[in-house]
Amino acid sequence: MKKALLLLVLLALAAVGCAPTDVDTDSADATDASGPPVTKGGAGEVWSADNAWSDTDTTAAKKAGIAWEENSGLSWEEKYGVWLSSLETIPSASGWGTTISIKTPWGDKTLPGPTLECAEVAMTLRATFASWYHLPFFLKGWDAENHRWFYAGHFGFVDGSGHVLSGFPGFKGKYKDYEKGWKPGDAWPSDPTLRLRHLGANDTVTFLSGPNGEEVGAGAYFDELYLNKRTGYFMRLMLLYFGSANLADGANMFHIAPDAVRAGDVLLERWQKEGIGHTIPVLRVTSPIEGKLAIEIATGSMPRRQPKYEDALQSRYYFTMNATGGEGNASDGTPYAKLGGGIRRWRVATPQNGRWTNAIPKGDSDIAISDKDLEGIAARPKEFDALLITGSPDEQVIALTAKIQGAREHLLEHPSSCSARETREKAFEALYSLAPQLGKSAEDIDAELRTTDDYVFGELEYEKSKTCCWNSTTPAMAEIILDLAREEKEAAEAEGVCRAPTVFRAQADGYAVWADHAAKMGRASDWLDWSEDEPCAQKEVAEDAIAASEAQSFCPAN
Repeated sequence: MKKALLLLVLLALAAVGCAPTDVDTDSADATDASGPPVTKGGAGEVWSADNAWSDTDTTAAKKAGIAWEENSGLSWEEKYGVWLSSLETIPSASGWGTTISIKTPWGDKTLPGPTLECAEVAMTLRATFASWYHLPFFLKGWDAENHRWFYAGHFGFVDGSGHVLSGFPGFKGKYKDYEKGWKPGDAWPSDPTLRLRHLGANDTVTFLSGPNGEEVGAGAYFDELYLNKRTGYFMRLMLLYFGSANLADGANMFHIAPDAVRAGDVLLERWQKEGIGHTIPVLRVTSPIEGKLAIEIATGSMPRRQPKYEDALQSRYYFTMNATGGEGNASDGTPYAKLGGGIRRWRVATPQNGRWTNAIPKGDSDIAISDKDLEGIAARPKEFDALLITGSPDEQVIALTAKIQGAREHLLEHPSSCSARETREKAFEALYSLAPQLGKSAEDIDAELRTTDDYVFGELEYEKSKTCCWNSTTPAMAEIILDLAREEKEAAEAEGVCRAPTVFRAQADGYAVWADHAAKMGRASDWLDWSEDEPCAQKEVAEDAIAASEAQSFCPAN
């Protein structure tokens, strides 16, 4: 899907031009966040940028909105956070875990969360709000084929001169916008073509369907979310061409101090220079104890899922991880602090000298951290460790076991998921560290909580395992994998021995053992061939690498 453009995280020269009164581009960041010329009504336009994020007293800003009263005195940036904080939690469509419901400005229309990857959730929330309230928004990316910057935003997909990129639509003339004509009580307008568009094979939205009852994905969701169908088409393309590497680019988001975190900010986990990471949108921030913060989040995943809601105790470990921009180095020796990870805030699209520029708001100058301040960036996980509520040991156990169970259930949906395996193991490691306070040992924790499935879906080294790039595995495949494990266990018991189950991963012969077992079960058609569902630098590995683990051996020595 992402053939035309290769998006890289590149830090460029200092931003040019003078900032207007509501932004400050002085010393907080040297990244070039400039964009295309400011124009209105161009062929590529998706929505008009009639308002500014800093507005508080314009006619539009004074109106009551989706989560605020009339004459609220809030800026649109503040309203964005208020909206996110107002989103309710509901049971996930999968039947396990909790997701969010998306409240829209259109009457009483509310939708369950969409099925998205983690970075896609953050970008969808931000761009959706900008579209609804006609605020400027764009992301900056790199076109490696033509060696140039390009921009995707309210003006469409354009080059540095503002011209629509070849191969991309002129949204304004091609698709319809029903916002001005629709009123509460009217039938919801639908675009049948948009409704059948997908982001990929794993974006299924189970609570919607196509015109003839067929399975649908992101296109159908966007058809229900936007009266402006141009936004639906744009959103799909933006999510296909941009990812977490772009959010880690200082041209699009900037680092902030931990104690400044608020709803709408985004925590990034980055363990490599290029390719995927993990993106954690901040949903709510409260201070239940003086001097302490509680952060609630909602994350997508790869393979795609509805945003998973996690409370303050469940989310805590993300903010204290070194991979979220902290101390130490990635596997290739690059300091984590140089990879763009950590807590970040959206830059604000602002006109400067006739061009759109993603600027740091003036009010955020004191809490912004430069991309070059590696010491300040790396210090943040420890600062969060002191800042975030911890809960009692028993409360932490409840939160961590919930995280483990959530990862297990995700693996039953997508057995190749390396992120779910990693999440489970990090939660176990946190439990091991709690063990002395509980009067237990790590071995006791494993004896109480470990299951055979945890060994079958053992953690893999991402950079050395092609299974991690395979996002289209299915619940039927999980059943086949676990049936083989059951058979292996029965065979070992018949011999009177303990033998660890085969870890599901690519072996010297690929995945032949599970394909053969599927055929033996009469379910050969349920076993899918490996596919490169995301860019996979490790696709030629001879055999996946099993990660080192603190877990007790499946067959501990007597």
